[in-house]
Amino acid sequence: MDGGILCERIESLDDQRLDIYRSLKTLNAARDARLFVAEGTTVVERLVRSDFELRSILISDRKWQTFADRLPPGIPVYRLTHELAQQLVGFSFHCGVVACAVRRPPLTLQQFCQHLNQTTDPVLLLVGDRVVDPENVGSLIRIASAFGARAVLLGPGCADPFSRRVLRVSMGNVLFLPVVEVQDLSAALTVLQRDARIQVCATALRADAVPLQQTEFSSRTALLLGNEYDGISDECLQNAAQCVIIPMDNETDSLNVSVAAAVCAYEYRRQHR
Repeated sequence: MDGGILCERIESLDDQRLDIYRSLKTLNAARDARLFVAEGTTVVERLVRSDFELRSILISDRKWQTFADRLPPGIPVYRLTHELAQQLVGFSFHCGVVACAVRRPPLTLQQFCQHLNQTTDPVLLLVGDRVVDPENVGSLIRIASAFGARAVLLGPGCADPFSRRVLRVSMGNVLFLPVVEVQDLSAALTVLQRDARIQVCATALRADAVPLQQTEFSSRTALLLGNEYDGISDECLQNAAQCVIIPMDNETDSLNVSVAAAVCAYEYRRQHR
């Protein structure tokens, strides 16, 4: 123990306390256990500052000298050689530190609507329809935080918002921004329209789509973004009060989903600051 830090040196990878950190690149054992694993200096620091319940921290000898003073007291810390840590996690462990924490009970759509109805301020939501790439989901969460969105809403088929890669790409913003996962996205959009006065605006290549610079966003807007390959489903498009396109040159007709989200979120923020 060092200054209240519950640090223990681990000499064998057979130690069962390390199981949650095994083969992180190929397994997501934490999800089934209602846990998640955060990786890297910035994300682990933000996790320590958040109100999520920490279970343990794993750190390599190489990282110990520069990170030991940032470790919280009272949380088990497992210290390994760099070589053992790299074998354990299954990838190049240049970040030197990972941490395990408990997932919160999911926020229900009804609870979320009640929360939205408590404010008269502008409300922006980013909504993902089958956004499968963890890097895109992580970017959506980071963009939502950067442009003042109230939450990210994810339908079925989206990447796990608390997977290691999403956490890393989001720079830990998922720890502070509500993420609502729903089983029926079209039905959820209907509820948001009916119970929280949210207007759905879809990014879609349609004949009736309005160029972004001509779009007047409602102060309570859900920006609907689609799958990387198939776009937004027809079922979800039926919920859209309007569709928007981003004018482009050189015969380019689409952008990466996170880039499109950033462009549209910036325009929403410009209109409703």
